[in-house]
Amino acid sequence: MALDYKHMIKSPMGERFFKFFSVALLPLLGLLAGCEAPLAKQILQNSSQSAEMESAINLLVETRIGADPFDQKLNKLVVEQEVALFKRFNPGVKIDVRFVSDDQLLKQLDFQFSRGLAPDLILLTTNNLLPLWRQGLIKPIELKPFEQKSIRAALLPAFKDNKQLLGLPVFIYPQIACYNRKRLKNPPAEINELIALAQAGYPFGISGNFESLRWLYTGFDPNINKVINGQQSVDLFKSPSLPFLTWLRLANLQPSISFESDQLLLRDGLVSGKFSWITCSGAWLQGLQKRMGSKLGVALLPSFPTGPAQGLLNARTWALGSQSSRAQYELAKKFALFSVNVVQQRNMALSLRNAMPVNPGISLPLKTDPTLALIVKAASNGRLLNLQNIYLLNAINPKTKPYLDLVLSGDQSPQTIAPRFDSLLKQSESR
Repeated sequence: MALDYKHMIKSPMGERFFKFFSVALLPLLGLLAGCEAPLAKQILQNSSQSAEMESAINLLVETRIGADPFDQKLNKLVVEQEVALFKRFNPGVKIDVRFVSDDQLLKQLDFQFSRGLAPDLILLTTNNLLPLWRQGLIKPIELKPFEQKSIRAALLPAFKDNKQLLGLPVFIYPQIACYNRKRLKNPPAEINELIALAQAGYPFGISGNFESLRWLYTGFDPNINKVINGQQSVDLFKSPSLPFLTWLRLANLQPSISFESDQLLLRDGLVSGKFSWITCSGAWLQGLQKRMGSKLGVALLPSFPTGPAQGLLNARTWALGSQSSRAQYELAKKFALFSVNVVQQRNMALSLRNAMPVNPGISLPLKTDPTLALIVKAASNGRLLNLQNIYLLNAINPKTKPYLDLVLSGDQSPQTIAPRFDSLLKQSESR
């Protein structure tokens, strides 16, 4: 029976075998009869293609719909510069970069995966990795002990599922407040000051999504900072909702306070002068700075009697694709680790000044850079949700809107909605 050389060569075992011996066998193959010449050609082509594939990876970068065009352009530029620098230190490496909006990410990944063309490396806007993991689109990241030192030890547990590391954080963007220095001299430092300033006529814009309002939901809970067995509680929905909903009703009774579900309205409102103060993210700072210049001020979210506001931390996250060869996997991981080394993290932190680096070995000029100092402080006060909790929060977010609307519109009282709201959160967390 004739041997199927083509099948043997393209099989995983055959590929390694023929690649190893192709150079040694080439002189012998050249002496073979003419009918065997195509085999020698096939071996050489296969070896060349394999070597090229091992030095090439595909990178897919997620972008946010509604983000400031300047921020989007800057983020793309940062990625492209990082790729160029990596290739400079690794000659011969090829990295194909593509960008996709967050609403098209899963669709794009499914399409590429079904054709065996899934990306080797994915840069996500959050650490919501479980949907990708459960669909088999990503694989765990294996880090050696010395590689783990590039990431703050306190961060890594938030990226693990059953002890498997599913993602690698690059930067941490905290929730903060942005305001117009020309219109508001002193931003509210405490939550009661926010209401007082609104009553004095200063216009405020607050993100109306429950995900973005979590700092208010937890802020009124006297047990939020309670330490049990040496650790703070990491429960997602244990705070009673009545104080939170009551404050929302009080705030919405003020004509100067607006709750906006569209982040674009908040940003444009601050730039145009409609708002003097808004809740925002560190990720917005570059775009706002470009449009507002020296008028832009940044501040911590207002504190509560229970302590500082615990804003939600947003982690820009690397994930490794599940269809990569071992060589592509290692190259993708090498690039991800390159982005979190001391030099790259420090350079990007000083250049962007809007996020906290994840590498613990960086010294930043916090005494001379108040904006960067505030970002680091906000990140220290904030909470980075683990994979299960960020998944639950994303799943529950649209379901909370009808309840929040009933309270904000005045159709139902906080006392009426609170039990139903608590029940919704409890049911979601128990699943």
